Order: sequence, then structure tokens, then C-alpha cells
Amino acid sequence: MRKILSFLPLMAIAMAFSSCVMTKQVAYFQNMDSISLAGAKAMPEIRIKPNDELTIVVSALNPEAASPFNMSLSGNLSSNSMSSTSTAGKSLYSYIVDKDGNINYPVVGKIHLLGLTRPEAEEKIAQTIKPYFASDETPIVKVRYSSFKVTVIGEVSGTKVINVDNERLSIIEALAQCGDLSVYGKRPNILLIRESADGEKTTARFNLNDANTLNSPYYYLQQNDVVYIEPHKARARSADVSSYTFWTPISSALISLATLTISLTKK
Repeated sequence: MRKILSFLPLMAIAMAFSSCVMTKQVAYFQNMDSISLAGAKAMPEIRIKPNDELTIVVSALNPEAASPFNMSLSGNLSSNSMSSTSTAGKSLYSYIVDKDGNINYPVVGKIHLLGLTRPEAEEKIAQTIKPYFASDETPIVKVRYSSFKVTVIGEVSGTKVINVDNERLSIIEALAQCGDLSVYGKRPNILLIRESADGEKTTARFNLNDANTLNSPYYYLQQNDVVYIEPHKARARSADVSSYTFWTPISSALISLATLTISLTKK
């Protein structure tokens, strides 16, 4: 009994140390008070890439002049160039940017939009279709992404594909929409996978324990980004235990069956 009592202080110290370690692993932005956010990057402008889907709406004082550029569901266009989506209860077409950065637009045909921001795309489309309007009328073009999505996988409460309506999503907002990281997620080593307009993939790492994450040029996500949260070794060990727990009763049953078979054979 005395030996057990003599170990109690050591056990208490070990538990306190373990708790301290877990706090350091789980707490976000631990050095927030010691860094400057003056260098934090503003949200970069999103640029159009191949396979983006764009919803385009044209308006003008003369609705009939704008009508040919706002295809209805009865419009006869190739499924390779357009797909349908739903916005504010209305079924609209989304123009798919091809591998060369073009969309196939009604009346005027191909328009090259690769690498343009949304306002730049609106201006280019407006200038392209302006000759089809009266000389004293300027069409108003509104472009929206209908396929802006970010995928979050790994050790989060709920893996999901996030559809971004306002074209603005930070790494923190993405993780929050997935219910945050589980206790097994490696907060110091979050992986971001990004694909450029020419198909080249790049990666970046986030350390959520470090407040300098807020200064990262990758803090704001772009369309089709993939965020992966790697598990701690503890998760792998727990998976091994679960596997062992699953197979133990099966193994026991097989051994019992084999023993019974041998016994009956001897008789």
C-alpha cells in the first residue's frame, strides 16, 4: 500500500504534463499576442480557370436585346459547353470553361476568359456583345461562379465538399464548416493542395498553433482547393486497437469451432 501511495505524486505530475502537452497541441494561435498582423495578405482576386462553371446574366434597357444572351431552359446548346444550375429558385445555365480557357457563348461564339477576374470577365463579355445593342445602350453583365467549391478531408468532425457562394473562404472558415478538427487532427501540419490554371499542383502547410497562419498568402482558399488534416499517431494506434477488438471474437469463435471439430473427430 505504501508503494502505491509513493507513486501517486509521480502519477499526478505525469497527468499534469500530459494535459499541458495536449493543450499545446490543440490550442489555436498560441502566440497571437507576440506577432504583428500588419503584413496579413488581403484576399487575392479569384481568376478563372479551366473547368470553372460561370453563370452569366445580361440585362439592358431593352430586354429583347438582352434576351439572346440569356438562354432559357429550352435553349438548344451542347452539354459540353453548358450545364444547368439553380439560383434563387430559378434554373440558370452555367457556362463551362474549356481546357483552353474559352466559353461557348450564344450569338458571338467563343470568348476567352482564362486568367481573368470576375469584373474583368464581365467587362470583356460586355464589350464583345455591345455591337448587338443600340449605339446608345450598354449591356450590363453579371458573372458568378456556380462551381466554387473546396474539399476538406481527414481528421475533421465531418468531411465535406463546401460550396462557396460569395467567392470568399478562409482556411479557418472551411474547418469551421466541417465542425472543426477532431482531437486526433495534427493542427501544426495542415496540408493545402491547389491546382493552377495550367494544371500544375502546388502545396502549402498551415500550423494552426501559430498565429502567423493569419499572415499566410494561402490563408484564403481558391476554387477546387483540397485541405487535408493528417491524423496523430494516436489515431493509428486506436484504429489498430479497434481492428483487434473486431477480430478477437471472430478468432475466438473459429478456435472454438476447431476445438469442437477435433473433439468430435476423436470420438
